[in-house]
Amino acid sequence: CRGGLHMINIQDPLHPQFAGCYADDGYTHDARCVMYHGPDLAYNDHEICFNSNEDTVTVVDVSDKAAPKMLSRVATAENHYVHQGWLTEDQRYFLQDDELDELLDKHNTRTYMWDMADLDAPSLVGMYTSALTST
Repeated sequence: CRGGLHMINIQDPLHPQFAGCYADDGYTHDARCVMYHGPDLAYNDHEICFNSNEDTVTVVDVSDKAAPKMLSRVATAENHYVHQGWLTEDQRYFLQDDELDELLDKHNTRTYMWDMADLDAPSLVGMYTSALTST
C-alpha cells in the first residue's frame, strides 16, 4: 500500500483477509474508519475513513475496496505532523491532534476541530489550546 491506508477484512477474525489499499495521498499514520451515519446524508451507510496523513486530514469513501474515493483533503497552516483524530459521537466533528506543533511552534497542546457536515468540504471551526504543555 506504499504507506497508505491498508484495509483488512476481519469478518472472520481467525482468518483476516487483505481487502484493499488507498495510497493516493501519501503515508497514512492513523485512521478512524466508520460505518457513516453522520450529518452528510449523501454518505450515510458508506464506509468512511478519516485518515491522519502526516500533514493533512484526508476523508476517503472505502465502501468499494477495489476503488476507494477521496472525498476531501484539509490542513491547517500550523500542521507539522497530523498524528491522529477522533470523531464525535454524532460524527459531525473530527478532533485532530498534531504531534509536533507544540514542539516546533512553542505553544501549549492544541486540538483542531473540523466540521464534517459536508464530507466533500470540511471546514476548520475551532481550536482548543490546553493549559498544559507538551514535551
